[in-house]
Amino acid sequence: MKMILNNRYFGKSLLLVSACSLWMLGACTGDFMETNTDPNAVTEEELGYDNLGTGSMITQMQYQMYPCITKDQNIDVNNYQKMFSLAGDIFSGHQGASNMFDSNGRNNTTYDMYPDWCAAAYTVAYQNYMTPWYTLYTKRNINPSTFAVGQILKVFGMHRITDMYGPVPYKDFAPASNVPFTSQQVIYEQFFSELDEAIGILKEFIKDNPGAKPLVSYDKIYGGDFEKWVKFANSLKLRLALRIVYVNETMAQQKAEEAIRDGVFIDNEDNAMLKVDGSATVNPLYMICYTYNDSRLGATMEGYLKGYEDPRLDIWFAKSEVSGFKEYNGIRCGSMFNGNDYKVFSNLNVSSSTPIQFMNAAEVYFLRAEAALRGWNAGGDAETLYENGIATAFSQPLGATQAKAGDASAYIKRTTLPKGYVDPKNSSYSDSSTGQVSVNWADATGFDEKLEKIITQKWIALFPDGQEAWSEFRRTGCPRVIRVATNNSGGRIDSKKQVARLPYPTNLSKDYPDLYQEAVNNSELLGGADNGGTKLWWDKRNDKPYQN
Repeated sequence: MKMILNNRYFGKSLLLVSACSLWMLGACTGDFMETNTDPNAVTEEELGYDNLGTGSMITQMQYQMYPCITKDQNIDVNNYQKMFSLAGDIFSGHQGASNMFDSNGRNNTTYDMYPDWCAAAYTVAYQNYMTPWYTLYTKRNINPSTFAVGQILKVFGMHRITDMYGPVPYKDFAPASNVPFTSQQVIYEQFFSELDEAIGILKEFIKDNPGAKPLVSYDKIYGGDFEKWVKFANSLKLRLALRIVYVNETMAQQKAEEAIRDGVFIDNEDNAMLKVDGSATVNPLYMICYTYNDSRLGATMEGYLKGYEDPRLDIWFAKSEVSGFKEYNGIRCGSMFNGNDYKVFSNLNVSSSTPIQFMNAAEVYFLRAEAALRGWNAGGDAETLYENGIATAFSQPLGATQAKAGDASAYIKRTTLPKGYVDPKNSSYSDSSTGQVSVNWADATGFDEKLEKIITQKWIALFPDGQEAWSEFRRTGCPRVIRVATNNSGGRIDSKKQVARLPYPTNLSKDYPDLYQEAVNNSELLGGADNGGTKLWWDKRNDKPYQN
């Protein structure tokens, strides 16, 4: 990203981002406490034409979950990079940063959490998810079905935000008000009730209006197919249920079984994929990888795909010529280098019009496999669901060419282990330690090993969604993510345990000191230091592998 460290400051001085100027909705705020007024915004009368007043809010929310609009000096792409590429994507081991940036490595890549980067997701969420959602909320009695879709999007977007930071303002949110921070426990409970409400509204609409698609012009994921949205909501509910299993197993089981019983994703036709046109909207990874040259294959991902002889390696990544021959080369998080040294490593195979993945059916099978492993009613046994997850992942269109990995039968029986990492530029960054599970279910010896197999295959299938992969790594300790090569956290983040969260935006402690101090000091909220080493509410597994 050009001049990334000199980018816009977040908080009261924040400029309106691209979604506002593109849609001219007047729906963005400078931060969650204050409201900006856009003199160019369309009027309420104009918003009434062709469902614009509510339908366009759905489009805005979708395009801002993964900022993808190419306008105003690529603000959206820059935001995406700070929200994901320089956070969950590298912390999960999916990708590696091929740029040292202007800070000479004193940034997230080395655990010296850079404030501007860490603030991006928080700010985008309250401007571009929550404020348009609130518009839908105020019109919920007029257009309940559109509100229901917005409710599902809100839960999808905000579960990622709370899983980055911990407690955030959520309950009783309204623009231009001082909203206290809500505990993750309460947020998750509200997520479940909001999803249930949305599912009920959409089912009622489907029953009363068979075949109707009032959002066909605005919904860039499903084209207004509400039956697909119900499946998405249930699949998301299942994801959230497993997230809390180590802190509230009873609720986790109840919500997971409800979701599965009501109907979740079963094949790739159900996948939630955001369509972009490659021009006005793009897959941000294309610009990040090919215009900025800032992201490459991650070292951990390289080791798993090579060790398992995974055909997706060829689909997702390009070979590089580093040491005289073409090979797949990943970058280890925390590697220190000069200039363009690592930009020659393996790039991502992504185009400007590659759809952006919200959630896929493969993940849902792996969620069900874990549920079955725990003895819950998951609609099948753990082994079958696990193998169905792999087969579904292999049949999903992937990468720039939307190719499929093909038949998974040989892969499912594979007994090889992940490979160690070899850095062809700097041997001191090589790491010979690897994960200790194969793909083959039959050679697992107990619960923990079976769970690791499930999570490892889910971690692979989630690519390029590093944010969700990072969350699952924090929850379970799986797979084995190579530790950071350089830790500049000053002892705040343990290299063995790795990054637990993002710090809050620095402006919060200055502009809203009472709310901020309550969030940090209250044991029912964050209850710990505002740094990358403080664990989240649901991060309670005590026997995580590979952390000793």
